[in-house]
Formats: sequence, C-alpha cells, structure tokens
Amino acid sequence: MDLLAGPGLGALCALGSALLWGVTSLLVRTLTHTINAVTVNAVRSVLAGALLLAWVLATHGLGALTAMSAWTFMLLSVSIVLALAVGDSMFFESTRALGLGRAMTISTTYPLISAVLAVTFLGEVVTAPVVVGSVITLGGLALIVGGRADDAQIQPGRFWPGVAQASVASIAWAVSVVFMKAPLAELDATVAQAVRLPLAGLLLLATPWARGAARHLAAGGRGAVGRMAALVVLTAVSSVMFVASVKYAGITLATVLSSTAPMFAIPLGFVFLGERLPAVALVGAAITVAGLVVLRL
Repeated sequence: MDLLAGPGLGALCALGSALLWGVTSLLVRTLTHTINAVTVNAVRSVLAGALLLAWVLATHGLGALTAMSAWTFMLLSVSIVLALAVGDSMFFESTRALGLGRAMTISTTYPLISAVLAVTFLGEVVTAPVVVGSVITLGGLALIVGGRADDAQIQPGRFWPGVAQASVASIAWAVSVVFMKAPLAELDATVAQAVRLPLAGLLLLATPWARGAARHLAAGGRGAVGRMAALVVLTAVSSVMFVASVKYAGITLATVLSSTAPMFAIPLGFVFLGERLPAVALVGAAITVAGLVVLRL
C-alpha cells in the first residue's frame, strides 16, 4: 500500500486523527472542571472553523464554497450537527462521569453502528468478520462496564448516565459518517470542514448552555485560554485528517483506524489525569479495539 496516496494516505490520516482526538479529549477534560462541555465545544468549533475558513478563502477563493450544491450543503450541515453538536458534547460530558479512557472506549464503538447502518441503508452484505467483530466488541464493552465496581473515581449515580451519554455519542458519530460520505465525492476535506465546523459552533453558541462563553473562559485564567488555543488548533487539524481519511480510505478503514483513539487516551488519562482503570477494564479496552479491527476486515 502506497502510504502517500489513496487508501494509504487515508489510513495515516485516520491514525493521526485518533492520536489527536486522544490529546483533544485530554485538554477538554481539564477545561470542563470549570467550563461546561457545550461552551468548550462551541468555542473550539467556532474558532477552529474560522481558521479553516480563512485558509480555504486564501488558498481556494470564495468559489470553493459557492460551488457546492444545496444538497451537499444540507448533508454537511446534518452531519456536523450530529457529529459535533450532539456527539462531541455528549462524549465530553461522559468523560466527567466515566473518566477519559472508559468514556472514549464506549463511544468509539461507532464503527459497529456504522456497519449496521451500511447493511440497512447502503445494501452492504453481512460478512463473517462483521458478526465475529460485533461479538468481540460487545464482549469488550461488557468487561469495561463490569469493571466499574472497583473504580472509586466514578461518582455515585453518575455511572449509567455516563454510559448513556457515551452511547449517544457513538450513535451520533456513526450516523454523521454516513451523511458525510456523499459530499466528499464533491468537496476537498478542508473545504468540507470549513463549512461544517462554523455551523456547529454557531449552533452551540446559540444554546442557553453556552451563554457567557467568553466570560467563563476568561475566568479560567491564562492556563484555560492557553489550553483552549491549543484545542482550537488540534480541532482544526484532527477534523480535516478524519474527513480526509473517510474521503481517501473509505468509511470502513477510516472508522476502524480512528477507533484506536482509546489506546492513546488511556495512557494519556493515566499520565496527566491520574485515572486508573481496573485491570478488567483495561483488558476490555484492548478486546474492544480488537473487535473493531476484526469487524472491518
């Protein structure tokens, strides 16, 4: 496989987006102690979108944005609302209840859901790897969920709401990828994200939960502002990398490789946040990712 073209480039972009998503999740986790997840998500999306929009206008001109069809614009809008406004916000909230490693592992089961959607709506054939991968993935999740009793980091009454939030994130991300497939046949990955991110950010800023965003961020001091600046850059880069992976490698390869994010998030959570998952949950995380790989063979 040529690593600098076609599926090879897409695979590298997917792995890069997984690594950056792990770092992004870590930064968001440190910010949500004082700022709610919707506000963080709104600010990072608007500013990252502004960066990408400026880049597209400078390198491609206004024609790159006005040339897209109304249908393409609608599909991009729906996909980003699902992915970022719903999926990311639910995921960030779930990290507060479950911790970074467990929340990310549950939410990144979205390739399993995308496989079901592909069979149902795109007419893809159910193969043996899909069946085996599904069983392995669900088995890994059972270990992660079952290991909660020994984890003192979870606040009483927060476990199942956290699982529900992470599961909603998984569903939203899966549906979003399906909606995004058609527009990428027409658009460059950077142009697609220059449209998607500002839309999601403005939508989130209009919600009651994101009111006073600038005030809340400023109240966090220079440290919070600095982490948000890093978060904006990471969001812009990682989002383009993921969309590029879908464009060049296809949904199958892109989703499974991007699902390796827990393998980056778990050590990051341990090193920087002091999160200690029970041994059974660590085994479950490894089995879950292995199941996702089998699912997409």
